Amino acid sequence: MANRKLIEAYEKVFDAQGEIKPCGREACISLIEECKKVERQTYFGDDRTGRMDIDAIKRLVTHEKQS
Repeated sequence: MANRKLIEAYEKVFDAQGEIKPCGREACISLIEECKKVERQTYFGDDRTGRMDIDAIKRLVTHEKQS
């Protein structure tokens, strides 16, 4: 079953086409933090600045949605 908090955080930052929404830094930080809860060993971005590793985040969310 998909991690609901992760999916919700992802949907606050990305639209249905996978493009980044104008959501603000806090939403990006929350998404990075949720990703780190699921997979600690992968770098998803800087949870201080909100700068994301978009590819890593999308891979994780895709995997979680398929689970």
